[in-house]
Amino acid sequence: MIWTILLGIAAGWGAAGIEPQLRPLLEKYLPAPAPTPVEMRAITLSLCLLIAAIVAVLTGGGGVIWLSIGFVLGVLGPRLYGKFRAMSAPDYD
Repeated sequence: MIWTILLGIAAGWGAAGIEPQLRPLLEKYLPAPAPTPVEMRAITLSLCLLIAAIVAVLTGGGGVIWLSIGFVLGVLGPRLYGKFRAMSAPDYD
């Protein structure tokens, strides 16, 4: 269970880093027009989740629910952490 949550977190967190490398490949092999930024983000997220699911199955990880929870935490975690840090920072204005 813990392995599956960590795998989901890694997949969600790593999606933003994979997107710049994936864009040229998709633009090269997909017919025109190029994917919009929203489509690109959706493709990247689904690809990372698919890879995480395959790894979870191959390693005998936990269920789909734990992978999904970890994935959502991985996607939203950096944004929530930034919001938390902004709230705790003093405002001297």
